[in-house]
Amino acid sequence: MSDRGYRRLIRLTFVSAYLVVLAGSVVRMTGSGMGCPDWPMCFGLAIPPTDVSEVTWAVGEAYSSGRMIVSDDTLWVATSDHVAGAVNFAAERNALPALWKPYDKHDYAVFNPLHTWVEFINRLIGAFTGLPALMLLFVSVVRAVRGRGWRPVGLAFAVVLSLGFVAWLGKKVVDGNLIPGSITIHMLGAIVILLLLGAMLALSEVRSWGSPLDRAIGLATGFRSRLKWWGGALMLLALGQTLFGTQVREAIDALSHTGHARGEWVENLPGWWKGHGFAAWAVLLVHLPAVWRLRSVWWGQVVGGAILGQFLTGLLMHKFQMPAAAQPIHLILALAVVISDGVLWLSAFRKS
Repeated sequence: MSDRGYRRLIRLTFVSAYLVVLAGSVVRMTGSGMGCPDWPMCFGLAIPPTDVSEVTWAVGEAYSSGRMIVSDDTLWVATSDHVAGAVNFAAERNALPALWKPYDKHDYAVFNPLHTWVEFINRLIGAFTGLPALMLLFVSVVRAVRGRGWRPVGLAFAVVLSLGFVAWLGKKVVDGNLIPGSITIHMLGAIVILLLLGAMLALSEVRSWGSPLDRAIGLATGFRSRLKWWGGALMLLALGQTLFGTQVREAIDALSHTGHARGEWVENLPGWWKGHGFAAWAVLLVHLPAVWRLRSVWWGQVVGGAILGQFLTGLLMHKFQMPAAAQPIHLILALAVVISDGVLWLSAFRKS
């Protein structure tokens, strides 16, 4: 594969991984995290149900092992292939109790077709991301064997491992009915994947879109050396703020699960959430000098615009009762800052 084709493959993997984060944010926004109560199937089906009748027991219906239904506020799993022949579900359980068992990994037993398909599409996007990632690893190995360097192989291998970890953790999140804390770790895993792919772009030895950034960094004497620690500090600060925001989101999820309406979320959040707003000013002030210095290249424009967008969406969520559409936009802008900071920091280590 040519250098240009290789970089296109990295970009494809990066964009698909970014779409996974966006899809995950939509899942959170719509409350669809348990739309598929099992993993990797959905109600025991390869293609999710679209109507409540598909998760309701029915006479004459053929049920395969693992198929799920909802009855009496309980999720039931078929233990073997059979055709329902009793007059009703209770009669079948009484006559043949071994045919069904309650799902024992969590007690969530709700079917909402919108939630189900939002979560299923999220999983499909995640599965698609694995394909270019595996191809990227294969191509990186082939290029390394041909003398193009083994460093990209390590990064591509780390991407594949991280994708596997995020997929495994996604199963644990579903099995535990959105366990607090695991969602933040899940997000951190996605950020690591994006940073690794950003590193593959930033450290590539071929001429790239990073070159104007390299030239801008080199305009001021000593700026590159300062950037080796300053860029890392920018990235860590933006990352910490993003994870802080994820903790706020988990607090909102807890309020939603206890029956609080969207209009009640802000006033019922714990007091520590206001620290997220104060930290936003710290992110702005620390980034401002670098944004001004690099305003003529993509990094300054992306980060400057993303931080401004975060302030606007944050203000919307605070003052207008958490409008749903603002939530994924706020997250995507936060990730744009983190990943751009990572590329900036790595660019300081490139040869002039």
